[in-house]
Amino acid sequence: MYLVNKQGKAARATLINAALVFSLSYIVLFLGMSLFPTLYDEGLILTGAMRVAAGQIPHRDFYANYGPGQFYTLAGLFKLFGESILVERLYDTFLKALLVTFIYTITSSYSRKSVAAGTSIVTVLWLFGLNDTAGTPLIPVSLLNLVASILILPIFFRPISRRRMLAAGAVAGGSALFRYDTGIALLGIHACAIAIAVCLQVRGIPDRLRTFASSFWPYLVGFAAVTLAALFYFLSVSTLHPFIYDIILYPSKYYHRGRNLPFPGISFRELDNIGIYLPIATIAISIYVIVAHRYQARRNNSSTSESTSEEQKWHGFLITFALLALVMYFKGLVRVSLIHMYLSIIPSLLLIAILFQHRLTLSRPVRISVTALVWVSILAAGLSGLREARLLYVRHESVPESILLSARHTLPKTQAAWCKTDNALTRSFCFSPDDDHIQTIEFIDSHTTPDQKLFVGQTEHDRIFINDNLIYFATQRLPATKWSHFDPGLQNSYEIQTQMVNELEVNAPPYIVLDSQFDLIREPNDSSKSTGVTLLDEYIRNKYQRATTFGEMSIWQRINPR
Repeated sequence: MYLVNKQGKAARATLINAALVFSLSYIVLFLGMSLFPTLYDEGLILTGAMRVAAGQIPHRDFYANYGPGQFYTLAGLFKLFGESILVERLYDTFLKALLVTFIYTITSSYSRKSVAAGTSIVTVLWLFGLNDTAGTPLIPVSLLNLVASILILPIFFRPISRRRMLAAGAVAGGSALFRYDTGIALLGIHACAIAIAVCLQVRGIPDRLRTFASSFWPYLVGFAAVTLAALFYFLSVSTLHPFIYDIILYPSKYYHRGRNLPFPGISFRELDNIGIYLPIATIAISIYVIVAHRYQARRNNSSTSESTSEEQKWHGFLITFALLALVMYFKGLVRVSLIHMYLSIIPSLLLIAILFQHRLTLSRPVRISVTALVWVSILAAGLSGLREARLLYVRHESVPESILLSARHTLPKTQAAWCKTDNALTRSFCFSPDDDHIQTIEFIDSHTTPDQKLFVGQTEHDRIFINDNLIYFATQRLPATKWSHFDPGLQNSYEIQTQMVNELEVNAPPYIVLDSQFDLIREPNDSSKSTGVTLLDEYIRNKYQRATTFGEMSIWQRINPR
């Protein structure tokens, strides 16, 4: 009875701590949220969700290089609560707070509470510093990656039930529906982790193969059940070709050429870039610790069963999350930046926490290296958060400042007038783009009807970097073309421009918006090169005339509207 009561008290304490971490994280991340909507990444997710809510299917009806998970989740939330960016941001903040809570819970079960608390704080700093992740599938993918990985961890020190493996596979399958590439990678990561666990515990190739098969098949069934259900649904409403084109044919030929970035240098002004290199050192030290410990254990051959079990537990943790961090790091190698390394940074934080917890069992040089990792991690996350805080202050985009200025009736005139309007960016809580976008959105809203479609492009379409996807959602006007999400090598190709011209001719949007803000951006890749294809530009010049201009945004009216 005493033991039951003790376990009950421990469970309640864990639940209370988790609730406290979630609440504090949610409040901090909500108050640290930027009120400036992201034009491209967040815009394309919002517009994609709007298209799904209108009955459109990703790949079939609109180009998408993400899985359907985020689009359908947000579309469902829009159906329940209305189409508003606030709904997306509250959902995003909920997932971020849940991620911090999960990290705290994981770390506290493998280390001291102080280590878990410190890891959670660093995670919050990264999430705040990388505010541009708002709305993107990165957050749900990161959370699902951790959940699925934790579910398989006990296999390193005891047999686990088929039901648990089935659940792990289903969670990994769910992750694949948010991002196909990382979901398939997660399947491979877990297959490797399970294989390593089997090899460490079972002798003989036949027995190892048999044990691996019996352990892995429930996982594979769970993964297949989720992913194949989505695939069969897609095949019931579309052919497979749009999916293959969006996810395989186009990226394999153009994505690396059009999006590749070199590794950035580390300067005093961009010292937080050290976070890009942090996972490399963390993974290397984790692998060294595992190999060194196992070598030492074999030499001594004198560990007790209790210490062996404990070692198997945290060694399994290091193996699983080192694999996760390593493979997700490879995912970021095409476009190297902090935000693209985020999926590797998060498991690296867990590795650092466990290494720090067990630092006294390590040699002196490794102890010093682990301590250095801790301080570098804190420094990089702190600088990233400090940079974001400075931007919010300079641009007057923070939630507390907006609430304070609104209460004092001292908002800038344009913003005050904007916040009194009712649209998808101002409903319930006011999110403000720049003045050019505000005027453009208001013009489209007042000169078109919700059933009329819109096209938002660039002043020239022979060279593609990115484009503004936010205006579609802000005006609640569906795109007039399947290809509203721009990628280099796609909308500046003759084949796609031909399709876009045909769609514009059929849908005949009364107004189109051309945006010049990305014209001067030149990255060291093919996005800075012209294809020489001007078919779309010629069509626009022949069918539309300039109606008005708001800074970098020009609005063109159809010459002979239907």
